[in-house]
Amino acid sequence: MSIFNVWSNDRYESAEHRVIASSKKERFSIAFFFNPSHYVMVEPLEELTNEESPAKYRAYNWGKFRTTRNLSNLKKLNVDNVQIYHFRNG
Repeated sequence: MSIFNVWSNDRYESAEHRVIASSKKERFSIAFFFNPSHYVMVEPLEELTNEESPAKYRAYNWGKFRTTRNLSNLKKLNVDNVQIYHFRNG
């Protein structure tokens, strides 16, 4: 689950990262990460929500999400391991 699920109200998903290693050919990778600004509120786009398709996620602050996730997931400081699905309605 990713930020794309939230923005698109589950209409789209980010592609799963898959790599097949080959011992016959060198492989070079360039990492690219996209993160909104720290102050951005993440929520389903208005254009993709309506009465027939209500918002499936409640809004959350991206900076607070990333900070909490980094503390919980990367530093193991006994902070709840927050996930995007925690913001799912219902």
